Amino acid sequence: MRKQGELVLPGEQLGVLEEFTPGEGCYENQGEVRASIVGKLFYDMINRKSNVIPERKTFVYKLKKTKYVYGMVSNLKEDYAVISVSGVEERFVSPSITGYLHVSQASHKHAKNIRDLVRPGDVIRARPISFTYPLQLSLRGKDLGVIYALCSVCGTPMLKVDDEHLKCPLCGNVESRKVGPYSVRGNGNRS
Repeated sequence: MRKQGELVLPGEQLGVLEEFTPGEGCYENQGEVRASIVGKLFYDMINRKSNVIPERKTFVYKLKKTKYVYGMVSNLKEDYAVISVSGVEERFVSPSITGYLHVSQASHKHAKNIRDLVRPGDVIRARPISFTYPLQLSLRGKDLGVIYALCSVCGTPMLKVDDEHLKCPLCGNVESRKVGPYSVRGNGNRS
């Protein structure tokens, strides 16, 4: 059992159904209670429910009108990616803001692993779906996804093959991604 008040991320296991039923901000998957939002864990001992209370720390920027953000994938877990957001629409943000991309928000298609959609070092264009810190992001939409990536074999900027694949022009390595308005063209120049 996790500690009361602990910060949890979407998809993290909070317990099993025998201990608690899912309450606000939680869901059940194969007998496990998991968090569906970023927030603090709260156990209701009277009703035997696990709840995740969203973080209420307001975001510095007026993100409710923001259509997209830019960031770099800094870390991957099995079902979510940690994003270092450094751009809000056309504005640079310093210091960067931490964002989270859950696998369920990374594509309209089903993916078992977030690594099939983004990789560390990828630059993405995403839409914020929460307006509190840490920022929750989505890549659902044709204009969202990976916009710049390096080959995991040789480090060369990759070229877009289609909406799901990138190819290295140097070593020929093909990798799967959720590709957005990709910025490297066939001649290797950025658009």
